Amino acid sequence: MADPNTEASTDLEFVAATVSTPLQRAAGRLRAVLPPGWRVEIVDAPERRYGRREPILRAVMPTD
Repeated sequence: MADPNTEASTDLEFVAATVSTPLQRAAGRLRAVLPPGWRVEIVDAPERRYGRREPILRAVMPTD
């Protein structure tokens, strides 16, 4: 019999990996209009004065 804790964590990881957020949808739209070779990353912004960090989109040029 499988360990129920293992199954639950696997299910949660799958759900977290497939959830679409507004930022992920915006990243997809940005990828669609960038030239070939460019990529889009979702990263944490640098800490602000009050320590609040929000994720941002970063467009990265190809290194070729």
